[in-house]
Amino acid sequence: MFEIAFNESALNRTLAQAESEIRFAASMALTTTAKDAQAEVRKQLPQRFMIRTGWVAKGIHVRAANKRDLQSSVRVLDPFMALQESGGSKIGQFGKDLGVPVGARPTPTAITRPGSFPGAMLQRKGHFIAPIRKGSNVKGVWRRTGKGRRERIKLMYVFSRQVRLKPRFGFHETVRQVALQNFPRRFAEAVQKVLTTARVR
Repeated sequence: MFEIAFNESALNRTLAQAESEIRFAASMALTTTAKDAQAEVRKQLPQRFMIRTGWVAKGIHVRAANKRDLQSSVRVLDPFMALQESGGSKIGQFGKDLGVPVGARPTPTAITRPGSFPGAMLQRKGHFIAPIRKGSNVKGVWRRTGKGRRERIKLMYVFSRQVRLKPRFGFHETVRQVALQNFPRRFAEAVQKVLTTARVR
């Protein structure tokens, strides 16, 4: 008589191990894909904005996936970037007008320091508020230099109740495109790495 015994416990252990390794590969692929998207969003920032500091790029974070939670995400920590994604009107806080820099920055890429904010400027000699042109209801901060024939005035800020922002961040679309393009390759790479590690063990 010939008998074949089926070791169900051993099979269950093998299947559980296989599932664990597949989930691990999936978590690796999800996280790597999210990092790819993070890198691409950061790369595109100078193409979409006048970059003065690395602040916004540092605020683009990745939440890693793990075997128990197969979800990874790319997040933007700075709330002010929401309007750059959707577009809309930026309104001054507490009902105050916004000071839009005109001549306050020596170069387009220069950072506007607190000492160059409208309130700080108006504390210094030669700075005053006046309409931006004769008969206009729009006012701004001006700087006066020189005297007599050498007197010059320069518009530093224009005050506006709100500023209209166009949607130019492209965050969601960039992340979506990178995820669709990169995940299959990243998953294949992760599976290969897990299988290689398993053979070594």
